Amino acid sequence: MARFLHTADWHLGMKYAKLGLNAEKAREVRIQTANAIIDYAQKHNVDFIIVAGDLFDSNDIGRDLIDAVIRILQKVAPIPVYILPGNHDPLTIDSIYADPSWKTLSNTFIINQTKPLPVPNIPVTLYPCPVTQKQTKKDLTDWIQVTGGQISIGIAHGNLQIPGFTNDPNFPIDPDRAEKSGLDYLSLGEWHSLFPLKGKDGVTRTLYPGTPEPTKSGEINCGKVVIVEIEEHGSKPILQEIEIGTLQWEERLIEVSSLDDIKRLEKELENITDSENWVLDLILKGIIDQEAFNYLETIENQSTKSFLYFKFNRDKLHINPDLTKLKNLIPDGVLFGKVIDAIEAFKKCHPSLQEYSNLTAENAEIILQELNDANLSLNPSPEALEKALMILYQMAREVAR
Repeated sequence: MARFLHTADWHLGMKYAKLGLNAEKAREVRIQTANAIIDYAQKHNVDFIIVAGDLFDSNDIGRDLIDAVIRILQKVAPIPVYILPGNHDPLTIDSIYADPSWKTLSNTFIINQTKPLPVPNIPVTLYPCPVTQKQTKKDLTDWIQVTGGQISIGIAHGNLQIPGFTNDPNFPIDPDRAEKSGLDYLSLGEWHSLFPLKGKDGVTRTLYPGTPEPTKSGEINCGKVVIVEIEEHGSKPILQEIEIGTLQWEERLIEVSSLDDIKRLEKELENITDSENWVLDLILKGIIDQEAFNYLETIENQSTKSFLYFKFNRDKLHINPDLTKLKNLIPDGVLFGKVIDAIEAFKKCHPSLQEYSNLTAENAEIILQELNDANLSLNPSPEALEKALMILYQMAREVAR
């Protein structure tokens, strides 16, 4: 009987450049989650722990982080911890695992050889595939061939070559490796979403646990570790997914068309109770008026303070200001009025904006002819028109104060 914890892709020491001043907070969360993984393993009496690659985000890691990881791993002794170097922290000449501090850990094994490795005191043999370079087209699991009657567990870091599912040829892994090599279970790392692969007999013997904390948006079904139980060689593995992560990293497309839509979005953001752990990119799409657009700035300023990271992406958002209100803001005179009429005429003749112009087609044609007679460009982009309206609006508000 073997009961172990399978995890991978901790990526400790990530730069998180996108997060700016909050990057250190995100790095600290990853350390706290590593602590939580070790605590869970200790409390639930696992026989050993497998970290299937990319414990660190790179080999360029500071002394403080190495010491912090060593303290975390010391807590779980005497439970063995098997660490496989991955493509982010490979066994290259500058390997983080060459640091002498690792030798102070009696329970931690940095896997540096491709050969069967028995687990002390239980009938289990590991078949590890450490990474020694940044890239390879070679299947590092190809050497594995189980002999004997012990529970057999492969450990590798790379990409299952599933036809029609993945096209990354770096560190390729035969999706039938467990069956071909006689493994009871293949512990994988590299993919950041939890991914179980069923064999031809319908049994899952190959699995990515995913990263315990997301590193970017799109990493669905992550924030977990997996407890694996195998009764004996040839038995069906029993898998238990454990929620362990803290960070929420999301990119979402939201359609808006009014101030009410914006305020509903504001309420939704206010109802997120753990916003300090959220990285949120909201892509806004639609057509709104100037008042709604201005309100977005208020929401963004508030949310930036409460979220780990927050941003409105306005690339798909179009502004349709109420030009009557705009004209009422501006002082008497002909210049502003003529500019606004010109913008309205441009909108009328532009396929993507014409329905948002208040001018008739006949009046637009007259204005465009006047502009043509004045030798002005008659082909502005929608973005240029919106920017012109924004500038006019801001100028008019300043003058009206």
